[in-house]
Amino acid sequence: MKDASFRQLGAALEDLAHDIMRACRRAARTIAVLPWPALAACCVALALVISILPLALFLFVAFMAVKLVVGAFFVDARRRRRGLHQGKMYRHDARASHADR
Repeated sequence: MKDASFRQLGAALEDLAHDIMRACRRAARTIAVLPWPALAACCVALALVISILPLALFLFVAFMAVKLVVGAFFVDARRRRRGLHQGKMYRHDARASHADR
């Protein structure tokens, strides 16, 4: 990469940092003028988002992974069963039967 590319990247990152700081300051000013009940509701909502949402996403990914693994085993077992009933053999089955001879 050329030096100009690094300068452009640095400028883009600096702009991003300024935008994030501006948003944080605005959020701090908004929270500062909230009444206590609204502030409590905001804190509860933020706590739910921080704790429950990652847990839900993790559980979703974990159950999908388990579903894929279990599904792969069942599909493989069905293929083997169907192949044996139709007189077909897979390569690894043929090798095993060939080694038995």
